[in-house]
Amino acid sequence: MEFEIKILPADNKVTLACKERLFINWDSLLGVMLENTGGIIIDHWIRLYGTGKLNFIERNSIIPLDELAIAEDILGGLFILLENSNIGYFAPDCLEIEDTELKIGQFLYWCLHGDTDLFYVDYRWKNWKKDVAKLNCDSGIAFYPFLFTKADCIDSRMRKEVPMAEIIGIEFDLLKQLGEN
Repeated sequence: MEFEIKILPADNKVTLACKERLFINWDSLLGVMLENTGGIIIDHWIRLYGTGKLNFIERNSIIPLDELAIAEDILGGLFILLENSNIGYFAPDCLEIEDTELKIGQFLYWCLHGDTDLFYVDYRWKNWKKDVAKLNCDSGIAFYPFLFTKADCIDSRMRKEVPMAEIIGIEFDLLKQLGEN
C-alpha cells in the first residue's frame, strides 16, 4: 500500500495558545504531535490536527461536541477522543459516533499502516486520488444525495469541493433539527 504523508509545519503562536488552553499531557503522543506539527495529512484523505494550518483549537471551535476532535477526513467524518480514551468516529453516513476501540497510538498506526482503503471502500469513487489531491486542507467533498441517505453507489452521487466548516456545520445542523444533538 503506497500513499502520501504530508507533515505541516507548526506555528509557535498556535502552539503557545494550545498550551495555554488545553489541559493535556504535552509528553503524551497527542501532546508531542500537537507541539511538533501543524497537522499531518495522510493520502489527502485523513487530516490529523496540529498547531499550524490544521489548527487544533480552530477546528474544534466549529465542532459542537464536548469531546475533542483530533482528526477529520475529507467526507466530514471526525475522529474524536472519547471519555474512555478511545478514538470515536463521527460517521457522515449515519451521523453517529462509533467507538473504534483504538487508543491514540493505535489510531495513528492505523492511519499510517492500517487498512484505510477497506474502511473507506464504499466512499471512494473512480479517480478519487486525482480529485482529492487538488483539495486544500480547509476543504472537503460534499455529496448529494448526502452520505446518510440512500443511493445506488458513491459514483451515482454528485460531488463538490466545499469548505470543511460547511460540511461539518450541515451535519450538526441536521442532527439538531432531528433533535439528536
